[in-house]
Amino acid sequence: MMSVWSHRPKLLHLGFFVAAYVLACGFAQSLAIVPGTGISIWPASGLFIATLILSSGYSWPWWVLGGCLAEMFSNVLWFHSPPVAAFLIYVGNALEALVGAWLVNRVLTRPVRLESLQEVLAFVALGAGVAPIVSATVGSATLAWFSILSQSFVTAWPLWWIGDATGVLIVAPLVLVVLHNWRGRPQLSTTQWMEACVLGLIFLAVAALSLSGYLPFAYIIMPPLLWAAVRFEFKGAAVSLVLLALITAIFTITGASQFAGEPGAQKHKQIMLQLFLAISALSALIVAAISRQHQLAALSLRQSVEALRERERELSQLVDMVPSHVWRLTPEGEPTFFNKRMVDFLGLDVTDSDRPDMSRLEAVLLAIVHPDDAAEFRAALSHCLVTGETFATRYRLRRADGVYRWMSSRAEPLRDQMGNVLQ
Repeated sequence: MMSVWSHRPKLLHLGFFVAAYVLACGFAQSLAIVPGTGISIWPASGLFIATLILSSGYSWPWWVLGGCLAEMFSNVLWFHSPPVAAFLIYVGNALEALVGAWLVNRVLTRPVRLESLQEVLAFVALGAGVAPIVSATVGSATLAWFSILSQSFVTAWPLWWIGDATGVLIVAPLVLVVLHNWRGRPQLSTTQWMEACVLGLIFLAVAALSLSGYLPFAYIIMPPLLWAAVRFEFKGAAVSLVLLALITAIFTITGASQFAGEPGAQKHKQIMLQLFLAISALSALIVAAISRQHQLAALSLRQSVEALRERERELSQLVDMVPSHVWRLTPEGEPTFFNKRMVDFLGLDVTDSDRPDMSRLEAVLLAIVHPDDAAEFRAALSHCLVTGETFATRYRLRRADGVYRWMSSRAEPLRDQMGNVLQ
């Protein structure tokens, strides 16, 4: 008991949760376009599950108590069901949230951010697939037992399940985005803000035209919705889905939507409405997750490349600090690198002696090796390149001031971990 009391949420946060729950219930009731079939979507399920996912398990009783107060108050405002039936329905909703949050937290690493395709698919399967089964079963049985809205268990169950699942898909991502970024400012450049504004206008225009019937079908909204998911990832998808749900609700409530119609077709229209919102939400979340994975992969690649470049710079500095001449050849014998000490001694870099009428090796030998030693140097080097044996010889090397100095050189072929010469 002391653990539960010490982990109680702040009263302000609990108050926000209760208020949001009541508003979500009112939204669901306003979208119940088919008399006798209950709600179309249940946003409170997404709010409830997301809140529990982000909260400590010791605080869950407080959120369950707040949800109970909110739903019983909403029953007085919106649903007018018998109090016992309303309480049983809430028990199903609370069990749904508890089961969904427990499964998601057990399978996914906390904090749950839904930044990979695996995380999104697990969240969809557990939070929007498995968890609503509990609420749909308890709620549909309660409707049938109390003969509320003349519903049978068989007819109410699928509508209840998809309504809760749609609520989880639409609302839970937004709650996760808001609470994860509550204190941080959006990291968007001026160009991204401009793109977001343009995208928002296009999204609202296409949504209004498609849902009102001016465009052939509602799914024309998918291109701007997926655009938001690709360009702004999870945040763009979450905000767009909530806007889509609100626009859909407004047009449906006013009767201007494609999902409103004559009484005989309203049940079919409600199912199409639920499927439209569920498919839109699932598509946007999956595309956002794939986009996020690609962004993370690209970032990881850039970091790896930058790390390799930094190590290359460090290695180059170390090589330049070596108090001897260091040079490198290709497997064909073409010089590709002189370290700084060698460049300073010779007065030229590896590319400075290039000539169009001969190989780089011949040009380098002509420029820096004494003519009397060039043949022996060339023979020893050729033997090393052909056999992979150690190169070792003494020869006279031309200094930058033209004076030749005796040098003793030694070279080894680069080999792999198995000892084979690298080609």
